[in-house]
Amino acid sequence: MVLRVGHRERHPDHTKVVSGFSRTLADRLRKLSAMSAREVAERVRYKTVLSFERRQHRRGTLAPANRLEQALRRDLRGADWPRRLVAARRSTTSRFFPGAHCVDPMRQLFEMVYGKERADTLRHAADARDQRFEFFGYSFHVDGEIDWQADPVTGARWPSVFHADVPVHGGDLGYGDVKHVWELSRQQYLIDLAKAYFLARESGDLAAVRRLVRSWIAGNPYATGVNWSCALEPAFRAWSWLWAYHLISPDLDEVFHLEWLCGFYDHGRFLARHLEHYSSPYNHLIGEASALYAIALSFPEFADSDAWRAQAQAVLETRLREQFYTDGGSVEQSTFYHHATVGFYLLSGLLARQNGRDLSPDVWKAVERGIDFSMDLMQPDGSTPQIGGADDGKPIRMEHLPFWDFRAYQAVGAVVFGRADFKATAGRFHEDALWLLGPSGFEQFSGLESRSPSRTAVLRQASGYAVDRADWSSHADYVCFDVGEQAAGMRQDAVPNSMHGHADCLSIVAWLGGRRVLVDSGLYAYNCGGPWEAHFRETAAHNTARVDGRDQARHIGKMAWSHSYRVRIEDHVADGSQSWTVASHDGYARGTEAVTHRRAVWRRPGSYLLVYDEFVGGGEHELEVNFQFAPGTLEMFDSNHAVFEGFAEIAWVSDVEWTAQSRCGGPEPQDGWICSSLGVREEAPRVTLRAQTKAPRTSLLTVLAECAHESPRVTCVREEGSTLVAVTVDSCTDWVAGAGIATGGRIDTDGLLAVCRAAPGAELQQTRVGGSYLRANVGALNQLSQSLRPPVRQR
Repeated sequence: MVLRVGHRERHPDHTKVVSGFSRTLADRLRKLSAMSAREVAERVRYKTVLSFERRQHRRGTLAPANRLEQALRRDLRGADWPRRLVAARRSTTSRFFPGAHCVDPMRQLFEMVYGKERADTLRHAADARDQRFEFFGYSFHVDGEIDWQADPVTGARWPSVFHADVPVHGGDLGYGDVKHVWELSRQQYLIDLAKAYFLARESGDLAAVRRLVRSWIAGNPYATGVNWSCALEPAFRAWSWLWAYHLISPDLDEVFHLEWLCGFYDHGRFLARHLEHYSSPYNHLIGEASALYAIALSFPEFADSDAWRAQAQAVLETRLREQFYTDGGSVEQSTFYHHATVGFYLLSGLLARQNGRDLSPDVWKAVERGIDFSMDLMQPDGSTPQIGGADDGKPIRMEHLPFWDFRAYQAVGAVVFGRADFKATAGRFHEDALWLLGPSGFEQFSGLESRSPSRTAVLRQASGYAVDRADWSSHADYVCFDVGEQAAGMRQDAVPNSMHGHADCLSIVAWLGGRRVLVDSGLYAYNCGGPWEAHFRETAAHNTARVDGRDQARHIGKMAWSHSYRVRIEDHVADGSQSWTVASHDGYARGTEAVTHRRAVWRRPGSYLLVYDEFVGGGEHELEVNFQFAPGTLEMFDSNHAVFEGFAEIAWVSDVEWTAQSRCGGPEPQDGWICSSLGVREEAPRVTLRAQTKAPRTSLLTVLAECAHESPRVTCVREEGSTLVAVTVDSCTDWVAGAGIATGGRIDTDGLLAVCRAAPGAELQQTRVGGSYLRANVGALNQLSQSLRPPVRQR
């Protein structure tokens, strides 16, 4: 194996580090006491299944050699069953997605409309033929036979034992990061090979599919080894296989056809037995059920198919309410896994309709709300904020879109739900949509009206996101304010919970003029252990505050947490040109010297953003507020003022003294790093503000503004113990007052924030966030505006 590290930098430490997550007996007992009787019964039942399977595996009877024949419908068994099975497959009435069946129209569209996508497909297929793979920031080439049990990055080999006995939890125990070996075995590159053969009919692509599938089956006996150790892995692999199979099945030779059908049966049987009803009941469970449903619909020749279909549909429909908040967002508090869950439902629903069936209306309502949620969070470049956990697994992955681009969902939704706003935000009929809906979907999309969404500000109160944008253009100002729980069902006591949500309450993501400014730090790794795994989940990695060096929740290790927080949304106002949201949480309100963190975020007309932080509580505390910027250059302007990439400035004022530290690309994860995808890290500047305070209330006002490189717009004016912030907006000056920072004098208010816009020859415009009054000294403000001089940059 030859390893070539990709162009993006990775953390080089691959020592054997055991994760900090090792539950004590007390933790386990607390967890057990919190379970429902139904959950306990299901876990006991599953333990019994595993015990029985383990004995069969030990005796070598778990996967008998004649299992495919025994798996068939009664009318297909007996003498000459292989020929009759293949004949049944050739004449099957089961249907896959339209793109796989409309051969000539699809080829014409790829020749005439999707030329770039066709070229990308052929290029990716060439890499797969040559066994060149890329994921998690690694590019590598495997010469000869692939060792499917070995970590493709480190070469460490996982034990070939019964699937439930593979030690995939607890970090790197000497076998590498389990995500590496899993990703290779998801075999999503088979889709590229099958697409290339479907479009260009190169025999080498067909041969490569056959070689890689056979190799995988031979190297992964049923229920043995790491690639069966989590049911979501067979589910992802099944979807890869299904796409590849349906694109090339007319040209399969009989011997390989039968081998692959046995592989499909093995995957269906495994999924039916090992659905993660309670161990991972969110995107894992739905992904597993969707794959089982698709196998059942695709292969009616299996005697168990009807039972599998009913079992899978029951999961998809009865567990629906557990997956999403009422406003459409995923309960996992992860934008990536939101799209995974919506995607699995979308695949299942569309495939059901292709086969004369359907899922419940509630499923389709949830899918539409989920796509609507995705649209609301969409950033000016069309991408989704990278909030919460993520990996490289996309259930819909026909096109190699940028990692956080999910606009294909809106393209599909535009046709399925007749939504003009979905069409506008999708931008085009993406290749993913073409394969799912076929040429007729392409025609329907082309005939739809396109209309930008009517709302520019929205509060998704149930899922906890306040999003505001100046407009729907690619050069708009944009802010996403996280005002939700860590994840649904997270407990405030010592009982451990595991979830993809991070401790990121009141964090913000911000764009100015269509350019990234403040970003979420992403996620580096699931299983490497140590600070590089933990940091990106914890509060310090996000654009929010810490008190006394604490997280908002107690991080036990990996995805496990206890003592989570609750959020209170206190105010939300939007008038079309601006919006503000005020929220607080109790993550630091434990103990005798409790502190409540309150934050107000106000997107202002004139391309700037106000962030007001308030810490209320007794005792002496160390406060910390972090601002993680996108990759670029950050220059300190003075002690409370910095300029990012020459187009955005950040300034802060307070009623106490704060020290500022700027870091970028240092030796530790908190020293200025973000992760654009799992396993990939990029240097990015980070500003950390710290203060020591004994006051019962401490306030911090931060201004983020678009600016010209040599012309800062933000000025702090201090006089007689009170500070105002001036922001120039064309020929006007906005005077900003924060509670506890500006005290009486030229602006007097009991609100958290107040803005008075002074313009020559015009009335003073006054707006406040909260409170009951705002009094401004108009003459004094106008006089101060005339005397205002822009600050001089220190070099």
